[in-house]
Amino acid sequence: MATMRGWVKTGLILSIFLLPLQMSAEEMEAAFVEGDETFLAGYSCVAPPAGSSAPILCEAPISQILPPFYFEITWQMAEERGERAITRIAIRRQGEAEHFQVISDVESTVNTAIDNNGFEVLDLNFDGYLDFRLLAQTTAGSNVLYRNWLWSSRDMRFVAHAKLDEIASPEFDPDTQEITSRWRASAAEGGVDIYTWEGGEPVLIHRETDRYEGTGCTRFFYDRIGGRLEPTGEGPCA
Repeated sequence: MATMRGWVKTGLILSIFLLPLQMSAEEMEAAFVEGDETFLAGYSCVAPPAGSSAPILCEAPISQILPPFYFEITWQMAEERGERAITRIAIRRQGEAEHFQVISDVESTVNTAIDNNGFEVLDLNFDGYLDFRLLAQTTAGSNVLYRNWLWSSRDMRFVAHAKLDEIASPEFDPDTQEITSRWRASAAEGGVDIYTWEGGEPVLIHRETDRYEGTGCTRFFYDRIGGRLEPTGEGPCA
């Protein structure tokens, strides 16, 4: 009986991904019947050969109800800095020849030693669909910035998110559905910010700031109260 159930589940998955190509993505989503299958996230990229200006090619499924996406990442060398500048990202669905989205305002320029300009696919807003990001620039410090695009199931395309781009070194926890940012303002000041998503925007709800003076360090705590970040205490740095 367990084996039969396994075959039924497998057949369900195959039937979704083998739907006729003339069906729209919206129709594919409507045709899907919810089940208890586990979606295995992941992505892979193929870098251009050494000395080649061919695009970076990446493949990634973003949900269990959509076909995998293919990303064609076009770039050119910023010779004065020896960095790779992304000029265009063209995205198509598996089984389709035409791109359904082309992004030209990319703003990702990083050292060529960084694989694929830091391309990653992950759920940035905890809505069950995977999104993608690229490093914004090469940095020698601890504050790492990204260019982020969130999948819109309403528009069936990726949408840039300027406010998320402003968060330094973001870490995404699907269990707590929080974003953690570990930042440094100077050698004498650094901290940790915690964000949650509200109304489609990341909202700062907690901050801990360490300030070093002489041989001592004080940690200041702030929490969101009444829609504003207010000081709520202080103590020694851990």
